[in-house]
Amino acid sequence: MEPLKEERYKKIRILILFLLMNLCFYGIFSVEHFAADTYVSENVGWADTAALYFSNGRWLMTLICLFSGFFHISFAVEKTLSWAMAIIFLSLAELVIYGLLKKRTRIEEKYNLSWLLMIFSSFMMISNLFVLEYFIFPEYTGAICLGIFFNILEVKFVLKFLEGGIWKSFVLGVFLGTIGMMGHQGAFGITAVLLILLAKDTFANVKMFVKNTVVIGGAYLIPCVANVILTKLAGSARVAGKLQILESLKAAVGQIADLLMTTANFMPKYVYFVMCIIAGGAVLVLVIMKKDIKRLLHVFYVAVVFLLAVISPFLMTEAVYISVVPRTVYVMGAGMGIILILYLLLEDKSRIRIYAAAGYAVLFLGIQYFNTCQMETSHYVSVGIDYYDVNYIAQQVWIYENDTGNQINRICIYTDDCPLGIYYGLTGYGAINERVMSNTWAAGNVYKRFTGTDYIIEEGDPQVYEQYFKGKNWHYLDDEQIVFIGDTLHLCLY
Repeated sequence: MEPLKEERYKKIRILILFLLMNLCFYGIFSVEHFAADTYVSENVGWADTAALYFSNGRWLMTLICLFSGFFHISFAVEKTLSWAMAIIFLSLAELVIYGLLKKRTRIEEKYNLSWLLMIFSSFMMISNLFVLEYFIFPEYTGAICLGIFFNILEVKFVLKFLEGGIWKSFVLGVFLGTIGMMGHQGAFGITAVLLILLAKDTFANVKMFVKNTVVIGGAYLIPCVANVILTKLAGSARVAGKLQILESLKAAVGQIADLLMTTANFMPKYVYFVMCIIAGGAVLVLVIMKKDIKRLLHVFYVAVVFLLAVISPFLMTEAVYISVVPRTVYVMGAGMGIILILYLLLEDKSRIRIYAAAGYAVLFLGIQYFNTCQMETSHYVSVGIDYYDVNYIAQQVWIYENDTGNQINRICIYTDDCPLGIYYGLTGYGAINERVMSNTWAAGNVYKRFTGTDYIIEEGDPQVYEQYFKGKNWHYLDDEQIVFIGDTLHLCLY
């Protein structure tokens, strides 16, 4: 077989492998599901959703919304297409990283453990622990993962510039990164980390260090500044009008530390942190044993850039708007992938250590897979509980309308003393897998979406609250939470 054709078939086989891995982890999301934002979008329509994403600088989603609206694509169809886009573009991004790793490590493309570690590390970088949250938002998943793919293409072209000095590679890379950041700003940090991780000879001499640092810094900062300017011009309030870096830093660091330990329940508490510390410590010991100061400096440089990539996006955000969740610190979920790549760059020939690294990676992926399945199951159960609650309420509305002759066309939302965000026995964190029917700003939209009604959503009446709901704390849906007065449904969320 011709070498070029053989190389093409190899790439196709590797791509299929990544597709299968992503389908194992995230294939269930092809089944229709919802997040709180999804209900809102489906009620306001494509045009208003496009305007919202435009103002937040997420223009890839804006384009998808406009495209869907123009061609009258339903939300159900768009969500399926979005899922398919996510699986495809995550796999393509992993294929690109695999190619870069193969070139950088010079590991032969044989089906052995070293090759398997390249596969694992590519997968762990892109389909990392925190990518799961992107799948929770079905209409938006595809745009985010398309953005991640563009981010990885920037890495490829900027590395090409560093090796060959061809300026059009740098310009093309920065352009692709600018587009990639329009997927989701929280995913862009992975670009800087991969560039520092895979750039050759950064510590060969002072001149090379300065050159690589300036080029990589520019490749990261130019898309960031462009997105900040565009987002500010689009009218977003999240971009700080007046920089208050210290306040933003304080707001971010505490939340980052908490998320590092809890991982939003994507892994058992402390497991991710402890496994990364153990693996990172082992790699650091190996580097020290080699007595190579350049490798040691490279490890510390990667660690510093990793920390900056996690923290820096929040410094341009008003402190009150800072919310550190997996989708805003995507790169933090790639810790194990980064450590594994650092190990591969050592070109370690010890069979025992290679076996140990492969076993450790399998253990990590096994834990990630188990907890991903747990989160996915809880997600669909939570959606099912919302669906049940809405149908029960709709039944009471039907009975009331038939008994009284009144027609309900308004809904007022209240909450009891302690709304139950995550239902008993389910796994979730914050907005992830929340019962949307416990969420005051979204519950009305859930009802409208599942019942096909077009009720006017109004603020609650204080007198009604005092009479019917004050001091109550339900643990399940009860008839007392459903009060009808004239043409208005007064609903108290539990």
